Amino acid sequence: MTITDFSDNYLMYEDMSIWEIKSLDEFFKAHESLFEIFEKEYGFPYNKRSEHSEFKDSDIMVVSTLLDNFGDKYFFVFSNNDKHHNDLKAIQDMKVINFGMDIHVIHPRKIYVLEMNKTKDMKMYDR
Repeated sequence: MTITDFSDNYLMYEDMSIWEIKSLDEFFKAHESLFEIFEKEYGFPYNKRSEHSEFKDSDIMVVSTLLDNFGDKYFFVFSNNDKHHNDLKAIQDMKVINFGMDIHVIHPRKIYVLEMNKTKDMKMYDR
């Protein structure tokens, strides 16, 4: 799903929360299964990434790639003033979603994840 699809269909999602990630190490400590997913995706263990010169993914790309492996949740990974962040700011400004924080005010060097579930309320799909 793209952020544009979310902007048009935000009522189809619920249980939203924003996760602030200070570092990749913190991200991996949050879910031990991420080590296994990383190795499956990249072909080597997380702790060996500095030994692989071909490994060029930024931290935000790693987070996004790994979270794509969770099919039961929906995620938007963003950082300060990237496209997803700017689109989420616009949605907040419409005052239709309260993200639990002011989405305009985020740390410029941290990664954020909007985590949500697709609603089970079928009438939300008819809007």
